Amino acid sequence: MPWQPTLYSFLAFGAAGISLAIAIRICEYRDERGATLFIALLLAATGWSAMYAIQLGFPGEGVQQLWQRLGVAVGGSIPVVWLLFAVTYSGRGGWLTRPVEAALLAEPVGFALLTLTNPVHDLVWRELSLTDTVVGPMLDPTFGPVMYGHVVWSYLAITAGLGVLFYVFLRNPTVYRRQTVLLMLAAVVPMSANMAFISGLSFGPFPALDPTPFTFVVTGVLVGMAFFRFDLLTRAPVARRHVLNEMGDGMLVLDTDGEVVDANRVARQVLGTDSPVGRPVTALFEGDESGEPTGWLDGRTLTATVEGRQQSYDLRCAELTDSSGEGLGHVVSLRRVTDRNRYEQRLEVTQRVLRHNLRNDMSVIRAHAEQLAQNGGHPEARQIVDTTEELMNLSEKSRLITRIERGENTDTVPVDVHERLVALCDRFAEEHPDASVDRELPSGCTAALQDPALFDIPVENVIENAIVHNDGAEPHVRVSVRQTDRAVCVRVEDDGPEIPETEFAVIESGSESSLRHGSSIGLWLAYWSVRTAGGSISFETGPHGNVVTLEFPVAGQATLT
Repeated sequence: MPWQPTLYSFLAFGAAGISLAIAIRICEYRDERGATLFIALLLAATGWSAMYAIQLGFPGEGVQQLWQRLGVAVGGSIPVVWLLFAVTYSGRGGWLTRPVEAALLAEPVGFALLTLTNPVHDLVWRELSLTDTVVGPMLDPTFGPVMYGHVVWSYLAITAGLGVLFYVFLRNPTVYRRQTVLLMLAAVVPMSANMAFISGLSFGPFPALDPTPFTFVVTGVLVGMAFFRFDLLTRAPVARRHVLNEMGDGMLVLDTDGEVVDANRVARQVLGTDSPVGRPVTALFEGDESGEPTGWLDGRTLTATVEGRQQSYDLRCAELTDSSGEGLGHVVSLRRVTDRNRYEQRLEVTQRVLRHNLRNDMSVIRAHAEQLAQNGGHPEARQIVDTTEELMNLSEKSRLITRIERGENTDTVPVDVHERLVALCDRFAEEHPDASVDRELPSGCTAALQDPALFDIPVENVIENAIVHNDGAEPHVRVSVRQTDRAVCVRVEDDGPEIPETEFAVIESGSESSLRHGSSIGLWLAYWSVRTAGGSISFETGPHGNVVTLEFPVAGQATLT
């Protein structure tokens, strides 16, 4: 008789369609770890459901037996593929050596062969006879020893996979727990239905109906939620664990209660414990137990002895959220800053000694030189005075460098550019009467900076360079300013010699070397100040002079770089 699909055929086809649709969607992520196994799992469920749907549409015993053997042969691979996926998903794929995989896959392959050849030996089913139900004839099986052995093996494999996932559930943050719960339910539902069928439980008027293929509808929905809602394959625990252990920084993951749920190797070394998991973060760091970790941990520096050496670590704390913005916990990073702190300490001592000793000694030398110049009129004495003033200015600029480098204030204040430029131009015109300082300074230009000094320092040094490095008898400098929607642009033009390429080349590269270095600390001060302010500096040079353009951010524009 021809194939006549029943209502249950359509239900089984629906289960197959859901599994197939998800498998096709996941093919886009087939390069992700575990994706191939997951696709194989869904395709096996698709095959079993589809073949059972076809089987239920045939009234004849022989053709139903054929489709029964095909469906069960395909479905028999699901437990082992599930176990392989669970192990890979958890990040323990190293357990799956080739001999282990071969041993695990041997059972479903052998079972499939025995299932397909059952009419020869009757080891899988002792009998497959038709029984009438309200929706038509169905096969009523009598199981053989191979089927019972396969069932035991399958339940062990599924249970082992559930155990691996339960371990993931206990050891990982909330987002992975949600993935894991959905995966576990996706396995428990069909296994429970299959256990009921194998045990001979009656399903109302359908005693011969195997509910297992139909439950793949539920499995498909749960897997879809895990994949589409919680990024199943792109946010797997194996990726998280690999990143945590391989990164050079220490990392702690906290749940919403402030307890440690994971810690990488570096963090365990810094904290001096092999088992910080499960302990409250307040037991590991001294702090305010009533506040959020981001309130009292973020920005602190921790000193610890690691491998016999004292090390310093900067602590940073950030909140973890899911795609809807719901808080999942916090992540605390411990970045080693020992070398940086030692360098800063040496630099601070050097700067202090340089400023103090150099300034004091230069003051003494200048006083004696001024006395000699006044008494004897020696031109060399006046040169000594000028040189000592240059060295003392250099010392003051080194202090400014330290001030700029330590600038940590991120709040900005409005800076009246017109007012400050007028004051600077007036000062240089007074200090250098031979120089011509022209200006085009419209009012209303306002920059947004952390400190007004971040404007004064670069502009002052650029104008100073334009005057003092001009070898003409009457240096000419023109200062202009304009404001756009995103920046205040200060333009300083001069008619002096070209700025050597080495000067702005080392500034644009950001470093000096013994073979390539600049001589103007003023340009460095300008560069550092503007960059700290979030602005930019550019140079144009030619035979008729130079143009330096400085851009400073305005309110609402955090950075121009």
